[in-house]
Amino acid sequence: MEKELALITIVTNLDLSNKNGKEESYDAQFELLSQFIDQLIQTDFNRLLRILYRVDISEEKLKLKLAENKDRELSSKIIAQMLIDRELEKIASRAKYKNKD
Repeated sequence: MEKELALITIVTNLDLSNKNGKEESYDAQFELLSQFIDQLIQTDFNRLLRILYRVDISEEKLKLKLAENKDRELSSKIIAQMLIDRELEKIASRAKYKNKD
């Protein structure tokens, strides 16, 4: 459930959500995010870097993950997963501090 929420948050924040109002599966949304990232890798790498900075993806962690695989198509999926993992960390942190009130 949290994984789906994290992905929905990312897709919505990047304005990638489906415009026809139809609910999409997790896999379809993940693929949409991955394709968007792949497009940025090819056409607007600086925008991708700004997104990663805003979401607070560690540059060192990103380099390590990408160094493990040189396949560009897989790189977009790795970055998409890193975005989801970071959003999950934020969700957990918010829940932790919300419960302390």
